[in-house]
Amino acid sequence: MKITLGIAILAATALSATTPALAKKPELSSLALQQMQSRDLEAAKPIAFSAVMTVLQDAGYRIGSANKDTGLITGTASTNSKVTWMPFVGFGRGKLTPVVSAYIEDLTPNVTRVRLNFVMTKISSNQYGSDAGEQPIADPAVYQAAFEKIDQAIFVRKAMNSAPASSPAESSSSQAPGPGIARQ
Repeated sequence: MKITLGIAILAATALSATTPALAKKPELSSLALQQMQSRDLEAAKPIAFSAVMTVLQDAGYRIGSANKDTGLITGTASTNSKVTWMPFVGFGRGKLTPVVSAYIEDLTPNVTRVRLNFVMTKISSNQYGSDAGEQPIADPAVYQAAFEKIDQAIFVRKAMNSAPASSPAESSSSQAPGPGIARQ
């Protein structure tokens, strides 16, 4: 009976190591992560930069730094800390904070590459000290949603820039004549 149980445990261990559903999720290569984080957009750099800024602010990020010349934007989202308890350590505080960096670069006068990097920063502290670390967000849906919103913001900005502006001469000629002025 003990031998059979030992063989069953050994077989289950070997099976779990080779079964993809039970195995640990493989990490993305740096090239795969870069492809997920980057998009080439049909817009000049100033329009793309402003669109990225707007989308990040609308998503709740506080912009820490932004420089249109270098194309770099950094931001941090607001979070709340919570009280935690761990055996042998006691009470402490923990906090997960989303952080983003964006790099916007010209490829051609009308094509801009945007690369977004979302990470989750974890800070925990207790009576013995604190610990911090960060984990890249590798969910393609997060990046896809961000790029869809950036595309929408670019579309709106392009439409606003291409809308014909009425000149002062046009607006004054369409107004009704003032008192004492006859229409011809």
